[in-house]
Amino acid sequence: MKKNFIILIVIAVALTGFLYSRPKVVVKDEAKANRDKVSETKTAAKDTEHQESTQAPKLSAEQEKQLSDLKQKLASASNKNALYEQIAQVFLAANRFDSAATYAEKIALADPSTANWMQAGDTYYQAFTLAFRQENVSNYAEKTRECYQKVLDKNPHQLQAKTNIAMTYVQSDSPMQAIMMLREVITEEPSFEPALMNLGVLSMQSGQYAKAADRFKQVVRLNPANLNALLGLGYSLVEMGEKAQAKTIFEDLKKKVKEPTLLEEVNKALESLK
Repeated sequence: MKKNFIILIVIAVALTGFLYSRPKVVVKDEAKANRDKVSETKTAAKDTEHQESTQAPKLSAEQEKQLSDLKQKLASASNKNALYEQIAQVFLAANRFDSAATYAEKIALADPSTANWMQAGDTYYQAFTLAFRQENVSNYAEKTRECYQKVLDKNPHQLQAKTNIAMTYVQSDSPMQAIMMLREVITEEPSFEPALMNLGVLSMQSGQYAKAADRFKQVVRLNPANLNALLGLGYSLVEMGEKAQAKTIFEDLKKKVKEPTLLEEVNKALESLK
């Protein structure tokens, strides 16, 4: 149960974090190795579960044709950004986030607005989040930081960009930098959900369940509808020996959860508490 719960929250936090910019956390080695087992948590994760371990998601025949046509038009196009955007959208539809990010970056280089750099950073962050091989994790982390830094140069208070940059340091040579940056974010905005959620997940990963529970409780107070925070709180309470409280949370979650994989994990948790 432990592995699956942490990975489920990790993926969910990452993919829902984009609601704030339009965040993932990088899991530690054990969770990272098992990511494909629970990647059905979100459609994007489901379709990319074997992207790194076997091969990238295949493009459909229609998508291949779309890309071919769009790339032919690039040679003579006066407005390449419009075509870059269309190409990026085709790759996004196929969950090829690395390829989509390349074109999102081209758009930002040609038109360096904050919004374009944020889009490029978000897309590289998705690629980073779902990367399996360490070399790709490192490469996408660096590209993510580069794009988001362009945003922060123009707007130092873009907290989602800073939160996502922080999470690219979790598996780096400076993992404490992630914690420090997240703390900076919540110092600036104590109610910023993505940073609080990420701090909770990092506490879970390091076995600091009391701290994790405190973070998730903060999120639930801010947003009672945050099912991921409730999931994290329930599991943290189990690890703290507060099984009665955890059972109440899981029973409530069972009534609210629609996603099959998450529901399955909640049922397993309840079964283990009998």
